[in-house]
Amino acid sequence: MQIVIIGAGPRGLSLCERLIAHGKQQQKSASIILIDPDLPGAVWRTTQNQDLLINSVTNQVTLFTDDSLTSGGPVVNGPTLYEWADSIGKSFAQQHAPWLLAFFDNIDANGHCPRAVYGLYQQWFYQQLVGSCPTIQLTYVAAKVHTVTKETDGYLVQTKDQMWIADKVILATGHGAARLSLEEAELDAFAQQNHLFYSPPANAADVDFSKAAPGTPLILRGLGLAFFDYVTLLTQGRGGIFSETEGRCHYQPSGEEPLIIAGSHRGVPYHPRGRNQKGPTQQRLPHFLTDQRLAAWINEKQVSADIVLYYLAKEVELVYYQQYLKEKQHRSPADIASFTTAFIHQHGQTSVLHDFGIPSAAIWDWAFFEQPFSRKTVAESVQSFLLNYLKWDLQEAELGNLTGPVSSALEVLKDLREPLRVVLRHQLLSPQDLKASFWQSFVPLNSFLSIGPPLQRTRELIALMEAGIVTLLGPDMIVETTDVFLTYAKGFPQHTYQASQMMEARIPTTAIEATANPLLTSLLAQKLIHPAILHLPNGADFHTGAVAIDPLTNQCLDLQEHPQEGLYCFGIPTEGIHWLTAATAQPGTDAWNLRQADQMAAHIYGHGKRK
Repeated sequence: MQIVIIGAGPRGLSLCERLIAHGKQQQKSASIILIDPDLPGAVWRTTQNQDLLINSVTNQVTLFTDDSLTSGGPVVNGPTLYEWADSIGKSFAQQHAPWLLAFFDNIDANGHCPRAVYGLYQQWFYQQLVGSCPTIQLTYVAAKVHTVTKETDGYLVQTKDQMWIADKVILATGHGAARLSLEEAELDAFAQQNHLFYSPPANAADVDFSKAAPGTPLILRGLGLAFFDYVTLLTQGRGGIFSETEGRCHYQPSGEEPLIIAGSHRGVPYHPRGRNQKGPTQQRLPHFLTDQRLAAWINEKQVSADIVLYYLAKEVELVYYQQYLKEKQHRSPADIASFTTAFIHQHGQTSVLHDFGIPSAAIWDWAFFEQPFSRKTVAESVQSFLLNYLKWDLQEAELGNLTGPVSSALEVLKDLREPLRVVLRHQLLSPQDLKASFWQSFVPLNSFLSIGPPLQRTRELIALMEAGIVTLLGPDMIVETTDVFLTYAKGFPQHTYQASQMMEARIPTTAIEATANPLLTSLLAQKLIHPAILHLPNGADFHTGAVAIDPLTNQCLDLQEHPQEGLYCFGIPTEGIHWLTAATAQPGTDAWNLRQADQMAAHIYGHGKRK
């Protein structure tokens, strides 16, 4: 069997490993061709700026399966990213990436390592796979796949210099270039016509920051994870120095920084991740979204999104109140246990809070967490409010994700992703609920609350604001054009800023309709792949952004919505059917992406089941 995997990032590598493990167990023979210009994929290349960090804690990242795997495939144990870095990583770096050696002298299990180091771990992982099964040949080809066409005897895969007839083709293309939106194209054209600088959405590691002039205003749009990468490269990356004095972060400018004016729709940066206190495999268990409740919904074949998200909210609130009672009121374990029982039994009713003496001022306020500006007073300036908010946010995060009431509660959103995936996998939500309640409402809020940057990035942002390098606009950022770019927050139009340079501090959209990847464009034109569409009751269609696949096998669907034998799609291009496809695998947690790779490998060899 000839198998071609297009994309050598974590998804492509994990699938290689699973195919080899299954091949060894089933005594299969196969040739696997792994094709990508970079090994690992471009996002993780080892030559990128070392100031760019992974957002997951180093000891919570792995590429190996373990005994928690529930999909039935063979378990192949191996070191986590931290275990590898702490043992053999330095010697591997000495041979393959000596410019990364300094990192290995000060490894922090609870810290965030450079993306380049995670890329090096992936390179080492690949080397472990080569030759690990005598009946499986694994070959890496450093090239771009230009076309895949359907032939009578399989799929013809072509690069500039080589071609293969493959029995199975897996698209694991990850993040890629996208066509500009109408607004972005207009801004780009305006910049060219007026000799200004405009940078469209891109991975920060791919951007030429030398075009951003120092000492003059620069508009950044976006306050998510990419924003922190952009700010880091425009400040520390230009020679600025962060230092700690009496527990506070200070910034010494180099003079090469632009004056950054930044904003977004929500108007505040992502919550930072709480200081990690959890072990590598540690996760909180559900009290509301239990297996029994999920089984009942599956048996009924449907559930309202309002009900699912209500119970998820109660999971978050329960942990918050448990930690509040323990850390703020110093209540006994017996009191906390009694509260827990009552809160669960009464489905999180507010009356329970009053019964246990939780003051009104301490009650969890979802409206605030969704829109922090709801608490801004008229007397406060925008910058004063934002600085106070960020300092509060940082203080709460520093209390830790097992003891801090707020950061422990938000950590629940990370720990309890699996119940939501069960709901998605069994298609229990109506199309309207999927569109409005899940993809358009919950998903961006969840990203804002639970997949934020390392703590140090928020600490640095505060220092940059206090140094006058960064100004945040507030919610509902507006960008207009005069003879230059002009920006302001919709609610504060009196505070306008002009700049001759603007950068979109966002990665390109992953929506398949907007892809600028020539291979995916070709596959769309051939109708070998097509966009996933939700058909709504009012007759409208909602484009999810994903490639249309069978969610249980990852096979690409034809135009009649039937699985196509031999053609699969895995990872980020399926975002919109699957959820959080860019997440890293955490050891000891039956990691969803490794489980998915295991199921795909079984299906590719013909012994998998639709689960």
